[in-house]
Formats: sequence, structure tokens, C-alpha cells
Amino acid sequence: MKMIATHMFGQKSSGGKIAAVAGLTALAGIALVCAIPKARRACGSLLNDVVDFAKEKMGASNGSSARDWERDLAHAEKLKGPVSKRKDTSAIKAPNAGTTAWKDEWSSE
Repeated sequence: MKMIATHMFGQKSSGGKIAAVAGLTALAGIALVCAIPKARRACGSLLNDVVDFAKEKMGASNGSSARDWERDLAHAEKLKGPVSKRKDTSAIKAPNAGTTAWKDEWSSE
């Protein structure tokens, strides 16, 4: 801890000292809020309200883009054609795929 403090406060500029003091003050405030149960609950409910408000605002503007995405997906599926005519991509159809010939090639090099 002493090494960190020496490094932080050994700087020439006062801006670094101010930033360090502000950071330590913020950390102490967060620790104090977490230590007191009533304050923790109050801050938690306040934070939940802020997050819910942000989600509500984001949802109002992004609602149309979600519908656009669903419409684009349906259009892409339609462009692929009927499922019965699509190729089976799960099967590997390569010559010598089930043999150990590739091992022999790599071991000879």
C-alpha cells in the first residue's frame, strides 16, 4: 500500500493527486453504502428504478428494429426455399474422410 501511495502522490502534477483523492473518496463512499443495510437497500432500489427507466426508454426506440429483424429472418428463410429441397449439410461427403491417410501424409514430412 505504501508503494502505491508513494507512486500516486510522488507525481509532479496536482491533477493526479486530485484524481487519486477523488477515487479514494468514491471507494470509501461505496464501501460505506455497502456496509449499511438500509443504505444498501435504498441504493439498490434507486439503481433498479434507473435501470428499469433506461430499459423502458431503450425498448421504446428499439421495438421497431426487433420487428425488422424478425421480418428479415422470415424473408431469409423464404429465400432458402422449401426445407425438403435443401441439401443436408450435416453429412461430410469428402473422399477419404473416414480413413487415416491424412495421418500418413503428416507423419512423413
